[in-house]
Amino acid sequence: MSDAAAEFKKLKAMHDGAELLKEGGAPVVLLPNFAFRAGGKNLVMTLLLHPSQHSGYVTRLFFERNPDVAGNWTTHRVLDRDWWAKSWKDVSPLLPWTAILCAHLRAVA
Repeated sequence: MSDAAAEFKKLKAMHDGAELLKEGGAPVVLLPNFAFRAGGKNLVMTLLLHPSQHSGYVTRLFFERNPDVAGNWTTHRVLDRDWWAKSWKDVSPLLPWTAILCAHLRAVA
């Protein structure tokens, strides 16, 4: 895995509100008020990027609510709150964090 501080800096340049946190000793990035496209709609919500293994997936992107996009969605408890995640696997943790985020967002576009 690459250097968390350097990877976070790139995400912070993409989204100024990004916050680097830890969950279970692993770095995670909170992305409040993140604008993205899902199911043909423009949405804004808080996202949580987990650029390492979580719940059987090598990386995960969590959404504060279900964006109502087709697919298998499940809830997970992370950082003492509930999040939604789509079943979308094999986004490598060796990618830059910005690429991990984009790969997960493609699954909901």
